[in-house]
Amino acid sequence: MPTKAQLAEELERLRRRVEEVEQLEEERSRASVALRESEARLRDFAAAASDWFWEMDAELRFCFMSERLREVTGVDPRSTLGKTRQQVGAGDTDGDKWETHLDDLQAHRPFRDFRYVYVNKDGERQYWSISGVPLFDDDGTFLGYRGTGRNLTEEYRARRMAFEAQDLLLQAIEHFSSAVALFDSEDRLLLFNDAYVEIFGAAANSIGPGMTFEELARLQVKHGMIPQAFGREEQWITERVLRHRNPDEEFEIERSDGRWLRMREERTGNGGIFITATDITETKTIERAEREIRDRLHSVIDHLPAGLVLKDENGTYLLANNQFLELYGMPGREVIGDTAYEHFPASEAEVIHAQDRTVLRTGVPMEAEMEVTRLDGEKVFCMITRFPVLDSAGHVIGIGGIHMNISEMKEKEQELRVARDDAERANHAKSAFLANMSHELRTPLNAIIGFSEIMEQGLFGPLGNPQYREYAEDIRRSASHLLSIISDILDLSKIEAGRMELHEELIDLASVVQSCQTIVKEAAANAGLSLRAVLPEGLPLLYADKRSVRQILLNLLSNAIKFTPKGGGVMVEALLEPDGRLALVVRDSGIGMSEDDIEIVMQPFGQVESAHTRTHDGTGLGLPITRSLAEMHGGSLTVESTVGQGTAITVRFPTERVGVEPLAGAGGTRRSA
Repeated sequence: MPTKAQLAEELERLRRRVEEVEQLEEERSRASVALRESEARLRDFAAAASDWFWEMDAELRFCFMSERLREVTGVDPRSTLGKTRQQVGAGDTDGDKWETHLDDLQAHRPFRDFRYVYVNKDGERQYWSISGVPLFDDDGTFLGYRGTGRNLTEEYRARRMAFEAQDLLLQAIEHFSSAVALFDSEDRLLLFNDAYVEIFGAAANSIGPGMTFEELARLQVKHGMIPQAFGREEQWITERVLRHRNPDEEFEIERSDGRWLRMREERTGNGGIFITATDITETKTIERAEREIRDRLHSVIDHLPAGLVLKDENGTYLLANNQFLELYGMPGREVIGDTAYEHFPASEAEVIHAQDRTVLRTGVPMEAEMEVTRLDGEKVFCMITRFPVLDSAGHVIGIGGIHMNISEMKEKEQELRVARDDAERANHAKSAFLANMSHELRTPLNAIIGFSEIMEQGLFGPLGNPQYREYAEDIRRSASHLLSIISDILDLSKIEAGRMELHEELIDLASVVQSCQTIVKEAAANAGLSLRAVLPEGLPLLYADKRSVRQILLNLLSNAIKFTPKGGGVMVEALLEPDGRLALVVRDSGIGMSEDDIEIVMQPFGQVESAHTRTHDGTGLGLPITRSLAEMHGGSLTVESTVGQGTAITVRFPTERVGVEPLAGAGGTRRSA
């Protein structure tokens, strides 16, 4: 029988065994929980994964396929059980690939990412990828395969679309007029168009994918394509590469062939660089031409004899030439962006702006004189001509101004004004003197003429000596000549003083001609000259001062008779010209005059010195008086003459005086102007 000690020992052993069993049960329970958790985690991962899971037996037939297959591909997992992979569907996948894959399976080798085509019942092609590992028991016996599968259809579709997009992109950039190139993150050339190749000219055949940008830059320098690089090739290459790798803004490059390129470089999302190069040669040519035109225009503007400014609608200076700045004492001073208030006293600036606003409002140019204070304080008189500046639609967008210094002209005007006033006072004094003297001389001269005629005719008895009769005749002739001179001087002074009066009426020009012909008939006969008048029928009446017309005609006839040698002829003609003017023409076959002589005789007291003229008395007032009388009627006097052949003098009266009645209310008297 066991002893008490033995029983106690056995009980202790049993207690310890129970504790071990409890501990094992606890560990088993924990393991079971961990397993369940692991299985749950695996199920969650499988559910969340895009892949499906599969298993094959030792005969390479599917014995398990996860439900994920249906979700990802639309294929029922149960339809695959008991089938080999070839039976599930190989599509048109390359046979060599299948042979390699089957070799792996037969050799029980693991495989990864085997891709093949699956065609479903609807004929839809899907692209699958599978990976698997072989299974063995503890004895090394092959049990089958376990692995995963992935549907790559969307990936393939996206890749195909990317290829198509890339192809379209390549086609598109080939049609770009600009040069296009793409560099990868390592700065190697990926793609480019023909226009980019063309940039390299003679070196174009050397361009190809994989070249670095630095190699391309060196290629350009080697072929002398970049003028900016001449003499500093390495420095230019360094600078160009640095700029390429740190793109910021557009820039321009001039080529040795005269072409200009506008470069734009941009960093892509994957670290590459996209380049566009646009040929701007034509633009540069236009810009250069415009710049030359602008420079020439500025040169012309700066050499104008007047100051020129352009302002906007707010009166801000946009342009000011050198003459403007010099005129106002501001050479070298910048006025662009300023207004008149920054450069002139406020009162003057206000006037300037007010006149500018008037032109801006009306759109009508204006001209105004203004006294302006220069920067140095000196006053200057200016003539300012303002004109509106219009846009292409005809809207006023600014104002231009031409500034001329008229200070000297104003001084001369003042001097001329003073001189004119002095001359007028002297002329009035002269006219008054001549009028008074004429009056004082006429009275005794008339007495002398009268007494000499009595003595010639012997009205109070015969003279004691016949010589006295000759003396009396000389006295009468000399006095008559002197009286004629005084009358001419008086008439001229009246005309110059504006006191000659015209008593206008409708007159018969033919009768005036005949009357004057009768007066000079005897003088012509005594000179041995023929005298005739040509008067057409139906000659219209003339509205004029009859006395003045008679004086005009007598002066012309007297001159013609005086300067025509014996045997010659004088003719007077009245005619209506095609334009409606009425003309009086006196022609002679006399000594004639040169152009210089005509200019002399048309001046008061002008006389041509010759052997013939020295034999005849004259004052040189006849033709000037005749022209003045014609001009008082609104007419004109012209002289046509040839030395040694004769002279023709024509006085023309305007059409408004031909065949008309006097204007109502005009009266019958007109003063000379």
